[in-house]
Amino acid sequence: MQGVCIMIINLDETIFSYDKFVAAAKRLSQQYDAILKCVTIGKSQDNRDILLLKLGLGRNHMVCCGGVHARETINPIVLMRIAEFYADLYINYKAERQDLKNQLLNSKEYLENEYQQMLYQYCTYELLQTFTILFIPLLNPDGYMISLEGFDSVRNEQLRKRCLQYKISAEQWKFNARGVDINRNFPCKLWRQKNKYDRAASENETRALMGVFQKYHPLGFLDFHSRGESIYYYRSTMTDLYNEKQYKIAGRLKEITSYDLMPPEEEIDLGDTGGNTVHYFSEKFNKPALTIETVDENASFPLDPKYRASVFDDLKLVILEFGSMII
Repeated sequence: MQGVCIMIINLDETIFSYDKFVAAAKRLSQQYDAILKCVTIGKSQDNRDILLLKLGLGRNHMVCCGGVHARETINPIVLMRIAEFYADLYINYKAERQDLKNQLLNSKEYLENEYQQMLYQYCTYELLQTFTILFIPLLNPDGYMISLEGFDSVRNEQLRKRCLQYKISAEQWKFNARGVDINRNFPCKLWRQKNKYDRAASENETRALMGVFQKYHPLGFLDFHSRGESIYYYRSTMTDLYNEKQYKIAGRLKEITSYDLMPPEEEIDLGDTGGNTVHYFSEKFNKPALTIETVDENASFPLDPKYRASVFDDLKLVILEFGSMII
């Protein structure tokens, strides 16, 4: 019943460490055990678990990923909160749907708040009957901890020394514990070798996400990054028909978020090496895949936790709508 479940993900919490993240994920799976499971999909380079939250009962799958880049610390917690939000709506709808229907039928006035709540609950219930949403809120836990607590958080001495050689501050760190940009490590047509030691899919984190794709064959993929409040949809290596569908989906998500659609010519920055998550997924599975950049373009790193609440408001309906457009 409404109010029985206790909110676990507090968006106002100042520091959300990896250990706290893991504990919260496990608590979510216990509180919503009928609808949500927490599993490990691999180990990071510094031997941290990479977690997957499986939310829903549907036979179809979609993947929502965050925390690919270390310094982008807002989205992992927001995705956890969205998973909790959906789970709570689902459970409450099952418990209260008849009461809500009776209220609407018997009321003498238009109950706008009740109707909106019921609509959210109904849409979420239907989505989670059709889909299992595969949330990977934090693909790069080592980098996340470097960004939050500095290089002392790297437990392996050799890896820590390697990171320090880059002479990049912890606040600006984008990489994993081996100094590799995960979002340039996926084997796709635009991937380019950056040095003689560079290999596509060399990193544990990369292979963990690829493994999820290969196991579940999802119908769609959303990868959440920061900054810019924008949506990247275009793929130069894909067909016009594919990009037309991408554009349609991106346009609808723009309506929900008010984020900008990035033009095709800005798919990849000049001189970039390629190897993005979404490029790999698009080419491998020929299914919709978008990058959504949250947080104001002018935000500085480290990102202020205050952004979590506004990003949650921006994104909380995005996954519902995405699911309705890819089935």
